[in-house]
Amino acid sequence: MKKLNRRNFLKNAGLVSLGAFAGVQVGFGRALLQGSGAGTGSELLIYVQLNGAMDGLNLMPPRTGVNYTEYSNVLRPVIHIPNSQSLTLNGISDFGFHPLATGMQSLFNANKMAIVHATGLLEANRSHFVSTALMEQGVQSTATSYGTGWITRYFNSSETTPANAVIPSLVPSYSNTDAVLGDPSALVMGEPTAFSLNQGHWAWENAMQDTIAQIFTNPINTEDIVAAHTLNASQIIQTIFDDVNNPYVPENGAVYPTGYFGEQTKAVARLYKADVDLEVAYIQTGGWDTHVNQGTGITGAFADLVKELSDGLNALYLDLTASNAGKFTIVIQSEFGRRAYENTEQGTDHGYGNPMFIIGDNVNAGIYGQFPGLTPAELFEGDDVAVTTDYRHVVTEVLMRRMGNRYLGHIFPGYDNYSPLGLVTGVDLEPDYNFDFNADLVFKSGFE
Repeated sequence: MKKLNRRNFLKNAGLVSLGAFAGVQVGFGRALLQGSGAGTGSELLIYVQLNGAMDGLNLMPPRTGVNYTEYSNVLRPVIHIPNSQSLTLNGISDFGFHPLATGMQSLFNANKMAIVHATGLLEANRSHFVSTALMEQGVQSTATSYGTGWITRYFNSSETTPANAVIPSLVPSYSNTDAVLGDPSALVMGEPTAFSLNQGHWAWENAMQDTIAQIFTNPINTEDIVAAHTLNASQIIQTIFDDVNNPYVPENGAVYPTGYFGEQTKAVARLYKADVDLEVAYIQTGGWDTHVNQGTGITGAFADLVKELSDGLNALYLDLTASNAGKFTIVIQSEFGRRAYENTEQGTDHGYGNPMFIIGDNVNAGIYGQFPGLTPAELFEGDDVAVTTDYRHVVTEVLMRRMGNRYLGHIFPGYDNYSPLGLVTGVDLEPDYNFDFNADLVFKSGFE
């Protein structure tokens, strides 16, 4: 598809107030550092946040030795995944996948997935709100606030993002995320079909569009620029997601699951293929807070979530790799794991360490990190899987080697220990831990 141009779409954009969209927040503005252009070039990072604290022990259950004995006999005698049901992984005997995670198993066994054991924040925090906010803002303490999210700071320091990027950042969700806090160019879109003119009588729509398009042809202040960008983005989205004139057919035999996660992943693929400069997509999917009746094996709430997640990730990979092989990386994370012990309600409470998953054609497949063990002496505070890998080591390696951004101390304030695990291929630039947002950024408008 030919690349869409802001000015061409703006000529036909229609009237809409910023509050008129269902589940949409959009603005415009980019602080862009003009640097050497030493990055790796345009790539797509898809970040999947599993809100509610996904149970990593049952998504990726142990299969052998003392860990399996502790897991199945002591910690979770009712809700464990038995070896007769868990899916095997090529070259791996110690761990498997949940029986409904067939898509994720296929990706791993095709050498398209890396798994990192026992990741998380450096300090445990079992609050959903606090842990999620810390990870989204890219900080380690609630006492530190920068008023921006880590994705915002990624774009602020990017040397490769085009200054006139059409839609560089997408959150396909009805709710916003602190990861893009302070970035008025992030498009937060709950439902593409709702991102359209929806005020006034339908018969007036064309006349309203023509009138407002003339008003905002030459925006002169911040409010006008935001409104113009909103109008423009609306028209772009309407065109891309026009199922009557532009029906979408997933490639490579990809079949997206029914449900909202399937719609989110398909929307990301569809927008990326439309060549609108999409660079980061942040997908939020919830429901993982399984305190009660978590389920066993292939039945229950957790099993349903796993199937939708696994099928969606597999479809997204297949769809994108058909025409964009080697140009995208998918990272999957949750704010923390679940308690190692099942509770009396056959569920699991808030825990600590959890696996992260990295998917793509440039992934060095395998299992990384150190699993701390499940015996009483090995559990964190006697209850949880411990954290042995700072989650930022995973994220920064993808940012450095795939996205070409070396300003790691700016993206994650206080981080000064880049330690690549070898998860993805790419070049390690010289990490910069001292990038000064106020002193070093050169602000400019990307508006054409």
